[in-house]
This record gives sequence, structure tokens and C-alpha cells, in this order.
Amino acid sequence: MAYSTTTNTPSTRSLTTPPFLFFFPTVVAFLCLVSFFTSSTAFSSESRLVVSDQLSSEAEALLKWKASLLNYSVAALDSWKLTITSPSPNVSTMASSPISPCKWFGITCNKVGSSVVEISLPEAELQGTLHNLTFSSFPNLLRLNLSLNGLIGPIPMHIGSLSKLTHFDLSNNNLSGVLPLTLSNLSSLRFLVLHANEITGRIPLEIGNMKNLIKLSIGWNKFTGLIPPVLANLTNLKYLYLHSNEFSGSIPSEIGDLENLIGLALNQNKLSGPIPRSLANLSKLEKLHLYENEFSGPVPSEIGDLENLVELYLPQNKLNGPIPRSLANLSKLEKLYLYENEFSGQMPSEIGDLENLIELDLSQNKLSGPIPRSLANLSKLEKLYLYENEFSGLVPSEIGDMGNLIELSLGQNILCGSIPRSLGNLSKLENLYLYENEFSGPVPSEMGDLKNLVELYLPQNKLSGPIPCSLANLSKLDKLYLRGNEFSGPVPSKIGDMENLILLSLGQNKLRGPIPHSLANLSRLEQQ
Repeated sequence: MAYSTTTNTPSTRSLTTPPFLFFFPTVVAFLCLVSFFTSSTAFSSESRLVVSDQLSSEAEALLKWKASLLNYSVAALDSWKLTITSPSPNVSTMASSPISPCKWFGITCNKVGSSVVEISLPEAELQGTLHNLTFSSFPNLLRLNLSLNGLIGPIPMHIGSLSKLTHFDLSNNNLSGVLPLTLSNLSSLRFLVLHANEITGRIPLEIGNMKNLIKLSIGWNKFTGLIPPVLANLTNLKYLYLHSNEFSGSIPSEIGDLENLIGLALNQNKLSGPIPRSLANLSKLEKLHLYENEFSGPVPSEIGDLENLVELYLPQNKLNGPIPRSLANLSKLEKLYLYENEFSGQMPSEIGDLENLIELDLSQNKLSGPIPRSLANLSKLEKLYLYENEFSGLVPSEIGDMGNLIELSLGQNILCGSIPRSLGNLSKLENLYLYENEFSGPVPSEMGDLKNLVELYLPQNKLSGPIPCSLANLSKLDKLYLRGNEFSGPVPSKIGDMENLILLSLGQNKLRGPIPHSLANLSRLEQQ
């Protein structure tokens, strides 16, 4: 009987590996990997739980606030829910799935989706208060915009817990009360925009500690008291808008230390005293609005050093003295408003050097002397208001070279002589006001070339001769005032062709003859 030489020998058995020992290293490695991934998954789940807790806290705070609102845009806040219901694969049932607050309308989270960094709900029809919005639940909030809503009540003290906030906009609401002192805790804040509310009281001195502010806009409120000099500590400030309040006293000279200021609006308050010379230090300033206050004294000649100024609004004050010639240095100036003051003397001819000027309003002052011919250099000028002064002499014929002029108002002065024929060159002119002067002679027929004219006011002068038939060419004219002159002859029948005429005033002249039947064509006419 033959036997195998290897099957049963002890020496051979000791050299053969048992099957379970062959797989043992693989099993050990697998168990190690399972252990690693299990521990990693546990760690990841714990991490997600922490993030989930933060978002949960923020979501809870938002939902609590939503529940307290009296009204809101359903389209905007309908997404504010923790779950969303949708049809399941089995059409007969509905399934609920969780939804992240990061996907809610107006809510933005950080890149990893762990926390809310922005709440932006402008024009969301929100009505209610901020009292139930727990700001401390949002430790990472950077931007808060609730503008253009119907929020009422005060800004809560706990707003100071938003230590990382950079943008804060509650403008155009109905918020009231005083500014909380805790605002100064917002050390990272760059934009504080609270205009168009009903906030009262004084500006807290603590605002001077908000060194990162770039924009402070609190206009159209009910603030009172003095403008605090500590605002000069806000060295990064570019825009300071305190207009339309009840601030009183003088402008602190320290405002001139805000060397980065681009826009300064203090208009429509009860500010008084002189305009500080220190404002001339604001070398970057582009807009200076000081109108509707009680400023007095002369305009500092140093204002002419503001080489970047684009808008200078000083009307409706008690400023007096001559208009400083140094204003001609403002080569970038586009709008110069000095109306309703007590300026006297002649208009500086240097005004004609302001080649970028678009609007010039010197009306309702005590300016005298001739209108400078140099104004014709203002080739970009669209609006020229010189009415209610004491200008005398002739209207320079060069005014007819101002091809971009849309409005020309020279009424209520002592101007005399004939109306320059060159005014007929002002092809863009829409409104021409020459009333209450001493103009004489006929109305130039060239007036009929002003095809864009809408209003022509020539009353209370000494104009004579016939009413020119060419006026009928003014197809856009809706107001024609010729009252109180010495016009003679018949009313031209062609006046009836002026189909857009609403007001026609021809009284107190020497007109004669029948009233033209053609006037019946003036279907829009309201008064004759």
C-alpha cells in the first residue's frame, strides 16, 4: 500500500501554516481601521454637534424675534423654519427634512456654515421692536441691515454685545429713544447708519471711542444739544451726516482735524456762529452742506483751499460780506449754492473760472453791480439763479454762449436795456425768468427759437411793441407771463397754436383789438 511521504509526517505538519493564522494580520489591520474611523466619526459628530448648537441658538433667537413681530413680509420670512416638508417617494405621504438657518432669506453664514455673520432684511415690511432680538446669541455677526422697515421703540442696550459688528444700518424706520451708551462697545464698527428715525437726546460722548468708524449717518432724527468735539477722535471718518436735527451752538473747530472726511452734512439744524476756518484743513472734502442754519459773518476765504470740493451748499443762513474771490480756486466745484443770505457787493468776476460749475445760485441776497461777462466761460452751467438781488446794467450778450443752460432766472433786479437777441441761442433753455426789472424795447423775435422753453416770465418791465408772432413757435410752452408791460397792438392769432399753454397772462398792457377766436384752441388753458 502506498502512502504519501508528506501527508502525515510531523516535520511536514510543523512547516505548514494553519488557515486561521494566514488571515490573522488582515483581520488585525481591519479592526484597527474600524477603530480609527469609529473614533474619527465620533469626533466629527461631536464637532458637528457643537456647530449645530451654535446655529441652533442663533436660529432660536431669530424665530423668537420673528414671533414677536407685528408684521413682516411673508415672502421674505416664510423660509425661516427648521424643517421643510416635501412629497416623499411614496406620493401618498409627506416627509420632513431639516433646513439650515444658513439657507433662510436674509441670513448669511460663515464659509464653514457654523455661525450667522450677516442679517440683511431691508424693505421686508418688518413691524415691531428690537427688544426680543437677543443680540448676544450672535457672537460672530458682522453686518446687520434692517433699514427701510417699520421698526419702533428704542435701540436696546444689549446691542453692545455684537463685538464683531462692522456694518450697522437701521435707517428709515420709526425708532425712538436715545442712543444707548453701549454702542461704544462696538469697537469694530465701520458704518453706523441710523438716519430717518425719531431718535432723540444728545450724541453720547462715548461715540468718540469708536475709532474704526468710516461713516456716521444720523440725519433726519431729533437729536439736540451741541455737536461734541470728541467726534474729532474718529480719525478714519469719511462721512459725517448730522443734518436735519436740532443741534445748536457752533461747529467745533476740532472738526477740521478729520483729515479723511469726504462728506460733511450739518444742514437743517439750529447751528450758529461763524463757519470755522479750520474746515479748510479738510483737504479731501468733496461735499460741504451747511444750509438752513443760523450761521453768520463772512465766508472764510480759506474755504477756497478745499481743492477737492464738488458741492458747496451754504444757503438760508445769515452769512454776509462779499463772496470771497478765493472760491474761484475750487476748480472741481460743480454746485455753488449761496442763496438766501445777506451777501453784498459785486459778484467776483473770478466765478467765471469755475469751469466745472453746473449749478450756480446766488439769489435772494444783496449783491449789486453788473452781471460779470466772465460767466459766459461756464460752458457746463445748466442753472443760473441770480434773482432777488440788486444787479444793475445790461444783461451781457455773452450769456447767449452758455449752450447748456436749462434755467436762467434774473428776476427782481434793476437790470435794464433790451433783452439780448443772443438769448435765442440757448437751445436747451426750459425756463426763462426776467420779471420785475427795467427791461425796455421789444421782445426779440429770436425768442421764438427757444424750442425747449416751457416757462417764459417777462412781467413787470417796460417792454413795448407788439407781441412777436414767433412766440407761437414755442410748442412746449405752458406758461407765458407778459403782464405789466407796455405791449401794444393786437394779440397775435397764432398764440392759439400754442396747444400746451396752461397759463397766459397779458393784462396791464396797451393791447387792443378783438380777442382772437383762435384762443379757443387752447384746450389746456386755465387762466388768461
